[in-house]
Amino acid sequence: MSTSAEILFYLAIAWCFFWAYAASGSRVLLVVMLVLGLVHGSLAERGVYADAASFPPPQLALLAPVLLALLVLLLIPRGRAWLGGFSLISLTALHVLRIPVELVLHSGYEAGLAPRGMTYSGHNFDIMSGITALLMVMWMLSKRPPGRAVLIAWNAVCVVLLAIVVITAVGSIPSAVQRWNFDQPNVLVLRTPYVLLPALLVPAVLWAHVAALVQLLRRER
Repeated sequence: MSTSAEILFYLAIAWCFFWAYAASGSRVLLVVMLVLGLVHGSLAERGVYADAASFPPPQLALLAPVLLALLVLLLIPRGRAWLGGFSLISLTALHVLRIPVELVLHSGYEAGLAPRGMTYSGHNFDIMSGITALLMVMWMLSKRPPGRAVLIAWNAVCVVLLAIVVITAVGSIPSAVQRWNFDQPNVLVLRTPYVLLPALLVPAVLWAHVAALVQLLRRER
């Protein structure tokens, strides 16, 4: 991977931390994110996620615990109240990080570390989520901001785009459950610092969408 790609990735991480705090105002959330990053980075350095034979696959630890925590928050009233109390503009601004992330993924494909399907050269159009997030923030700050229905629709479409690339990525990782892209598997996310893509950035993006939708769906006209 090139130096420029690595710089872009670190900028995406910095953007994630900044807007996660701007949205929530929670130092505890920042500490949790930092601990997650350090733990997964350490495990990647030890080669834990490079194990392609074990079952259940250790790569599940990259995303499954955070998804489970998010599900628990959605199921309990206090969790939903917490998710629904964030700054909607800050939550939307966080998604701009998807622009540099997609550029990094394309660089990974060119370096032979990720399959073409995970990039905008294939069937990953998630870069549009980052571009439209920037436009959406500008619209939200204008004199005539978008209505509730527009924001719900935008978040829903972006969740679908995120799901497409996540499913492609998970099924392409060398593991006991790999399903496709055996000729050029997704090994990019098994090394540092790019392990933070599934371990930190994807959960943060999903959290921002879920929090926004919880708030929007509870809001009266």
